[in-house]
Order: sequence, then structure tokens, then C-alpha cells
Amino acid sequence: MKFLSLATFITTALSGISGAEAYWKGFNVGANNPDGSCKSQADWKTTFNTLKGLPGYFTSVRLYASSDCNTLQNAVPAALATGMQILVGVWTEDDTHFNNEKQALLAAIQQYGSDWIIAVSVGSEDLYRGDTNPAKLASQINDVRGMIRSVGANQEVGHGELTLSDLHTCNSASAFCSGVVCSLPPL
Repeated sequence: MKFLSLATFITTALSGISGAEAYWKGFNVGANNPDGSCKSQADWKTTFNTLKGLPGYFTSVRLYASSDCNTLQNAVPAALATGMQILVGVWTEDDTHFNNEKQALLAAIQQYGSDWIIAVSVGSEDLYRGDTNPAKLASQINDVRGMIRSVGANQEVGHGELTLSDLHTCNSASAFCSGVVCSLPPL
């Protein structure tokens, strides 16, 4: 699985590599408006339409969380209305938050199906920051994969890290990943 953040897209465009070599290109999008308020469904629709109107025809976004600010509850209907697809983030910072994230993802799949999902990223840079260990992350990845499979969703489930070297040092976690999101700064 390969997902391009804005920084990676810019780097790719500048280096002359065609977009056809990427599976997805898109933007990382937060759940908050510039004033700190949570995005409504209308805000998500505006954001998605704005991104789709940019040169390069973007139809993919990465969301870091599922439950914060009712992210999926508001973003999924907007994605379906605009033809946007989502790389879903499931935050792993503590057990309560992790369970809230899973429940938000499950509710969205049960209500809207799973065609809007590109893939699921369980955690983001958790290993890099030292917020978890490979065994716990592997367990969380397996947990989310099992949950979405139980309701008929077959998308890939993986993890997002800052660099591939962070995953290289934790084979027990990466062995459970169907894919990896790597955020690269522009060169």
C-alpha cells in the first residue's frame, strides 16, 4: 500500500515521477477547522470539493482519527457525496481512545459499507515516538483487521510511521501490517 501525503506528492511531482506509479495521492486532513472547532459534515464537503478542484485531481485523503470530533460520522457522508476516498486513521494512544476509534470505524462501516475506505492505518508514528511497543501495536492491528473483516470489509490494515527504518526495527509489528504509510518531507 502506498499513500502520498502533500509533501510526498510535491516531491514526486518535482522529481518527474508520474502519478501513475502511486496507488493513491492525496492530503492528510485534520478534523478541526482553523479556529479549533470540529468540522461539520458541510465543512468536510467543502474541504473535499476544494481538494478535488486542485490541479492533479485529488480524490483521496488521510484522516488521523475516527472518533475525535465525530470525524467519520461527519466525513464519510461528505466523502460519499463528493467521490472522495479515505485512508482511515485509528488512534492507539490509550485503550479507551483506541476502543472509541474502533467503534466509530465499525459504526461507519455498518452504516455506509466500506467502498469509501482506501485502507486503515492503526496508529501513526507510535513507534517513532515510543508511545507503544511492537507487540502491542501488532495486537491492535490484528484487532482492527479482525473487526472490519467481521463486517465484510476487506481493505488493507497497516500502520503509519515517519520512516521505514522505524518499521524495520520492529518486525513483530510490521509482520501484521498489510501496508505501511510513510510520511516523507519534501526534499
